[in-house]
Amino acid sequence: MGNEGKIVIVGGVPGVGKTTVINNALEHTKAEGMKITTIIFGTVMMEIASELFNVQDRDNLRKLPENKQKLIQKEAGLRIAERSWGRMSIVDTHFTIKTKTGVYLQGIPSWVSNALKPKLLVLIETNPEDISKRRSYDDSRLRDKENIYHLKEHQEVNRTSAITICQKTGALLVIIKNKQGHADKAGENLFKYLKSL
Repeated sequence: MGNEGKIVIVGGVPGVGKTTVINNALEHTKAEGMKITTIIFGTVMMEIASELFNVQDRDNLRKLPENKQKLIQKEAGLRIAERSWGRMSIVDTHFTIKTKTGVYLQGIPSWVSNALKPKLLVLIETNPEDISKRRSYDDSRLRDKENIYHLKEHQEVNRTSAITICQKTGALLVIIKNKQGHADKAGENLFKYLKSL
């Protein structure tokens, strides 16, 4: 399926603040009159997981067997590509997901990147200590416990995943640092790259 729009994939480990950075960037795009659709990959996956497997919350979605998660991912990629047709869209997602068994599941495997045909990948990062603090304050989600070493590893795995996607699709890649208390600056940086597309 082709895509005449411009898809920007924004990802990072849970707790890195990517959605906050996206929202800050969108404030700038509104001020400039840019129309950008934001699609949360996990929300589309939840629609499908609910339809197919009666999953009721996102924390249980990542506990499904990997083969079911892959099936849901594939369908989500197709739905997002269809919803993004002819427009600029930000896809808010994770480049990799650490499963309950401790293995990393690709968040944007080839069947998803082939459907989306992204123009730009944005990897949001910060130091692992800040991610750990943010997760401890967020009681809206049931987050898995990851120590500083594992958070660092997860960010490194994300970089490898993002580079692989760029090799396959020709998309550009940028890494934006979301330092504690500076999401506005990270959002401004994201806006700058969105504007350049």
